[in-house]
Amino acid sequence: MTVFLLGSTVSYAADTGLPELERLLTESSAAYENLKDYTAIFTKEEEGTTEKIYLKFERPFKIYMQWLEPPKKGLEVIYERDRHDNKIGVHLPGLLFKLKPVIFLPQDSPWIGEGSGSSFNIEDAGIGTFLFDFKKAVEEGERQKKIEVRLQAPLAAGRFVDVSFPGTQKKSPFFAGRVIVFFDAATKLPTVMKLFDWEGKVIGTYRYDDLKLNVGPDDSA
Repeated sequence: MTVFLLGSTVSYAADTGLPELERLLTESSAAYENLKDYTAIFTKEEEGTTEKIYLKFERPFKIYMQWLEPPKKGLEVIYERDRHDNKIGVHLPGLLFKLKPVIFLPQDSPWIGEGSGSSFNIEDAGIGTFLFDFKKAVEEGERQKKIEVRLQAPLAAGRFVDVSFPGTQKKSPFFAGRVIVFFDAATKLPTVMKLFDWEGKVIGTYRYDDLKLNVGPDDSA
């Protein structure tokens, strides 16, 4: 079987690999539990658009994002769970950029939806949320015997897994019909994710490049 992920050809063995996936998830969960914070260049591809974002995340859930390319270049967003009434802080680019205050908007603000994409949910951001949701989907797929796993041969940089949930539908905990994930060998964390719906259409591709762990706290907000 061959799939194309971010322009690369990835070949998978024909046999299933649920035990190996479970091992990768166990290692990844343990690595994340020992994590305090990280920074990365986060690339999001959805509905024909690509956004590149500098991202800093601190546990339990504080996230800062700065868009790096037009049309949103310079836009900054910060969110910390259970602070500022769970509103999202927005710092708009433009003239006298450094003098503009952070404006806190509710998550259901029309501007947040329009400015950040229809699928934007700040609580969905970050590696940890994906890892938690993916692990729940795998566990439920195994329980229902509705899961197929294909593995790429191990690479020095990590390993791709291709997971499908046949016979399921979009209902918690299944957030996609098929998920391709790359587990980074150095960090043990998932750093590339490609999601498909139940008709085989790509929902989105997400990747974390230049990932740096435990760089220290951010005193903003």
